[in-house]
Amino acid sequence: MGTEWMGRYRPLVAALVRHTNIVQRTFSKRAPLTEGISLTAQEWQVFEYILEHQEDDSCMNCISEQLGIPQSTFSKIAKLLCELGLVDKYQAENNRKNIILRPSDMGAEIYRRHAAAINQASFKGFFSELESLSDDELAVFTAALEKLDRALSQGEPEKQKPRLIKKV
Repeated sequence: MGTEWMGRYRPLVAALVRHTNIVQRTFSKRAPLTEGISLTAQEWQVFEYILEHQEDDSCMNCISEQLGIPQSTFSKIAKLLCELGLVDKYQAENNRKNIILRPSDMGAEIYRRHAAAINQASFKGFFSELESLSDDELAVFTAALEKLDRALSQGEPEKQKPRLIKKV
């Protein structure tokens, strides 16, 4: 049996495989942002998510699930971002267990300075290739990628929401 089962999608699958391999190879390389501060692509993604969702009050566990990063890895990244002064930790007055992450003023400024350069280096050409797609077509492609991600992560233990018991 060959790869006939992929049909007309073979070039897309090949591009996804190559993309995944390149991402894995480059994910741990550090890129300098300022003197003494450099981040890997995954650390940058976490930092960017925190900036983008700073009004959500999402706890660390929620963010790690949203990004598909194991909680132990996410905790290490959050700790590093805090040690570098890019992110601050907060607790809700009524729930001190959940840690809420917010960008520091310094972190927000560093992000503003470097986001454009990262866009230019990594995403500008990618986005220009997608420019001819309508918003609906882009949504369909995004949904297809999300469905593929769910299928690929089937072997991972599924996170079940805890059953809530009303406190008397």
